[in-house]
Amino acid sequence: MPEALSSRERYLTTFRHREPDRVPILLDTNALVFFTPQARWYNQFERALVMLDLGCDPIINVWLPTPVVHPDVNVRTWRERGKDGRTYLGKEFQTPAGPLRQVVVETDDWCDYWHGFWIQRTLSCHQRDTYGMDLFDDWNVSRRTEPWVKGRQDLPKLRYVLQKPSGWQLDEWRHDAQRALEFARRHDLLTMARRTIVTEAALWLCDMTWFTMQFHDDPGFVEEFLEIMEPVAHRQAELALEAGVDVVQRRGWYDFPDFWGGRFERYILPSINDEARRVHQAGKLHCYLLTMGWAAYLDAFQKLETDILWGADPFEGGAPLQTFKARLRDKTLLGGISGERHLIQGTEPQVREAVRRAVAALAPGGGFVLASSSSVYHETKWENVLAMVDEARRVGRYPISGL
Repeated sequence: MPEALSSRERYLTTFRHREPDRVPILLDTNALVFFTPQARWYNQFERALVMLDLGCDPIINVWLPTPVVHPDVNVRTWRERGKDGRTYLGKEFQTPAGPLRQVVVETDDWCDYWHGFWIQRTLSCHQRDTYGMDLFDDWNVSRRTEPWVKGRQDLPKLRYVLQKPSGWQLDEWRHDAQRALEFARRHDLLTMARRTIVTEAALWLCDMTWFTMQFHDDPGFVEEFLEIMEPVAHRQAELALEAGVDVVQRRGWYDFPDFWGGRFERYILPSINDEARRVHQAGKLHCYLLTMGWAAYLDAFQKLETDILWGADPFEGGAPLQTFKARLRDKTLLGGISGERHLIQGTEPQVREAVRRAVAALAPGGGFVLASSSSVYHETKWENVLAMVDEARRVGRYPISGL
């Protein structure tokens, strides 16, 4: 039987908390270049066509531009052998307010191809050009010996390296965004801007253990740090809305309780809600991504004005999926499958069972997108991907009949 809805219509019906023809199925891979003996793609357009053939509902991403340095900033880099025999990479932004620098250890895997795909672009289909040090990069966190921001004295300097792109760089970003939206319109696919960043920048720019101590030692530092990041997110959201995407995503990978504890409502919630209101005023939808620790935040999530919560994880969420559905009925929940435990470590029967449980718990009444709560990683077993999609298409048709 042919499906009654296009992929985009299926998502929009789901977001309205109505039951579409079937549960949307999203396979969000965290690299644009991916290939197995069974499937391959070199950019997200090719990926979308593969996913459509599989019977999934791909989303076309418009990756928001990262900040650039102020024209008055000079940059110095170095690579040197330390007395301990390790190789160190350094980068220093020489700003009008003083130097801002970071030093990391260059581990043996620094030039691994996976590091090369870390920074995603809307149309990029190649590895990064250099293997220097980016401002926002998870690879720095576990390898650094000196973070960018070490105290209040570094905050005035930080503003100089978080500028909005301009001129031809911004024009070319807009052109790529237009191309992505044109492709999405041709295939009637949902579009999402990824991603605005505020609180998550603390992990990239500061030593996180030290940062969490500032909640007690110097809360004014935390507030000033976030006040610097807020305008960056505002500019990114404005660009996303100007481009005309369907959904704007706020990234919160590291907003989980281990770092923020009971401070979600004080430091994180107001920022997300402010952004969500801006997005809603433009007639668009807002998404918040957090894949761990939902149970600790369930009361705070009641006050979230976001439309879509990305990251309903059956293992890392801290509560049964049924609890999330019961407590968050006004949100669309995206997830239900663990990328690590199911798609990488699991067997095909385990994946099918996980799909049935997720659909039974989260799908009735709409408001559910079946996906890996985090991502589909390059270690994923392709046979598990096929099992997930096949089972979802079998049991995910509305009305849901249960296990």
